Amino acid sequence: MTELAFRNALADFTIRTPETLQFSDNLAEIGVDSIGVFEFAMRVEEELGRSVQFNDQVTTVQDLFDCLEDASRMAGV
Repeated sequence: MTELAFRNALADFTIRTPETLQFSDNLAEIGVDSIGVFEFAMRVEEELGRSVQFNDQVTTVQDLFDCLEDASRMAGV
């Protein structure tokens, strides 16, 4: 998933626009709680056709993006 696609998808779950999302943003501060992370994961898995593992350590936009990058590497994409 490209950075732009990631920002666009995540913005649907936040109080921000894709252009204003920063990788250093705390997820809770931009309106994404644990349920939001789960819902985002479901959307991404559906779009990418592969499982993405998120854990309790995911607290920033960067953490979330890193999980997607890890899933892509594991899938050989």
